[in-house]
Amino acid sequence: MTVPKKPNTITRAEQKKLTRQKIIDATLAVIAREGFSGVTMAKVAETAGLSRGIGNFHFQSKDQLLLETLRAIQIEFDVAWTSAVAEAGPSPAGQLRALVRTVLEPPIADPDRLAVWLAYWAETPSRTTYREICADPDREWQSVIEDILQRMAGDQFVSRGMNLQAIAYSLTAMMTGCWIEYLLSPGLFKPADAVQACFAFLASFFPDFNPLD
Repeated sequence: MTVPKKPNTITRAEQKKLTRQKIIDATLAVIAREGFSGVTMAKVAETAGLSRGIGNFHFQSKDQLLLETLRAIQIEFDVAWTSAVAEAGPSPAGQLRALVRTVLEPPIADPDRLAVWLAYWAETPSRTTYREICADPDREWQSVIEDILQRMAGDQFVSRGMNLQAIAYSLTAMMTGCWIEYLLSPGLFKPADAVQACFAFLASFFPDFNPLD
C-alpha cells in the first residue's frame, strides 16, 4: 500500500533538486560579484548557506559546478525567448518584437545575469566544453531568427547588400553589444534605447516593420 505524502513535505529527490538549484544560484551570485577568480566551493557554499560538504556532495569539483551553472543560465535564456516567440502569435513582426524585448529587458537583461554571461564568454576561447554547451542552442536561435526574417521579407525586402542570414547575425551582434553597453554605461544606455536601436535596424530592411504593434 502506498503511504500518502504528508502535507508540506517533499521527497528526497525534490530536496536534492532544490539544494542543487540553491548552489547554482549562489554560484551565479559569486560570479556576478567577483568573476570566475572569486569562485571557490567554500565561498559558494557559504553564499548558499550550506556546508561545504553538502556542496561537494552535489558537485564533485569546481569545474563541474561551473559547467552546470552555464547549462542553467542557457536553459533559462532559451525558455525565455522561445516562450516569448510562441506567445506572440503568428505574426513574424510580433514574434521578432517579443524576442528583442525579452532579450534586452529584465529579467533576462538583469545586470548580474549579464555579468555572468560576460564571465563565461571570456573563458569560452579556452574552454571547449563551454562552447559545446551553447552550440546547439545558438544554432536553434539563429535558425528561428532567420525563419522569422524570411517570413517578414516578402516583396518589401530591401537587402542593402546583405542576405537574411547576415541580417540575423547582425541583429544578434547588436543585442550582445547592448548587453555589454549596459554593463559599461549603467544608467546611461537603457533597455528602451537598446530596443529602439534594434527596431530601427530592422526597419531599415523591412519598411513594413512596425515597432509599436
